[in-house]
Amino acid sequence: MIRRPRLRLFGVAAIVSAIASGAVLQAPSRSAVPGDIGVWVNVTPANVDLTSRLDCDNYGTTTIAADPARQSDIYTYFDCQGIWKSTDYGVTWSGPINTGIGGANVRGAGGLAIARGAEGQPPILYTAGIRGTGTGFWKSTDGGVNWARYHVAPGGNRQDFYKPEVNPYNPAHLLMAGHEMELVVESFDGGRTWAAMPLADGMKGFAGTAGIYFINTGSADTTAVTWLWVAQMTGGKAGTWRTAAAGKSWTFVNNNERPHGGMQIYQPDTSGVIYIAGVYSRSGWGVLRSTDFGQTWNHVGKRSAQATVFGTPSKVFSAYSWACGVCTVAPDLQSAPSPGAHSWATVPTPPEMKMGPAQTATVFDGNRYVIISANWHAGLWRYVD
Repeated sequence: MIRRPRLRLFGVAAIVSAIASGAVLQAPSRSAVPGDIGVWVNVTPANVDLTSRLDCDNYGTTTIAADPARQSDIYTYFDCQGIWKSTDYGVTWSGPINTGIGGANVRGAGGLAIARGAEGQPPILYTAGIRGTGTGFWKSTDGGVNWARYHVAPGGNRQDFYKPEVNPYNPAHLLMAGHEMELVVESFDGGRTWAAMPLADGMKGFAGTAGIYFINTGSADTTAVTWLWVAQMTGGKAGTWRTAAAGKSWTFVNNNERPHGGMQIYQPDTSGVIYIAGVYSRSGWGVLRSTDFGQTWNHVGKRSAQATVFGTPSKVFSAYSWACGVCTVAPDLQSAPSPGAHSWATVPTPPEMKMGPAQTATVFDGNRYVIISANWHAGLWRYVD
């Protein structure tokens, strides 16, 4: 979730205030300065392995989150290796920081989410993993050093889940989707206990991992029960569903589906505008835009497969990637001036950016908006708008 005046990002950023250990490493490329505005810079730390299979089938990095109380602090999870942290808006990184109690086990293939802690205290860091020792749901309350694992009872023996989604008004209210399971779970106590949520018949019977996201309505009460569910690539048969009743009833809203591996939605404010990206929408593959909190959708941008949407106050971006392992997938980066209803154009990317982002975080450094992206085995990238 982006934290800045009147801008939020869902499915992306989140939070941790941190007690980081390990030496700070200079990124291989120079930090962004005014001359670098509008240029993607590789900021992958030198001590990570993006391509070796290691012991949990390493896909690089697919998740990144920003501390809402400390814009300079950003966190990422490298598959099979653990958590890294930046305290300078993504220029340099230290890690692994998960060196305390339980931390050695948080090194699988996992996703990262952050929730705001008590006033003056570190934020809460959540992870959920699908492979390796980090499989299952984990929680840190001290910035990623010490970790506790909690059993997700509705998952039974299977504890592989995609990263939690955090209610923007309640740091203890979480949603998660089961990995290749027909299952969405909800927690109101920061992950200690979980309950399975009801799904409509049209959402059932398909393989793959669905995406589940809170829709920020501007009200704590209605945001808690208003969610978007997006199926993983069924050819448009399952599509996208919306509930305003915490899953007690669902409405089919589009055929759009997410590529294998994930997607990121973008909600710049609470006016009702939401962007999603994907495939198989009958409106056209690519980016869809809603102005009524996800009840109806219109296609914007190029008609091509896309996966993530993100932005700053001046621009909206989208890109493509999927979970294909150590592979090359053209990012097909697109952008439009905000509010992103038209004038989309292709944006060039460096040849070293061999994959688009699985997730991004946007922060404000007091002068410029900075995007940090987690691009699978292509590593971490930084862009100053």
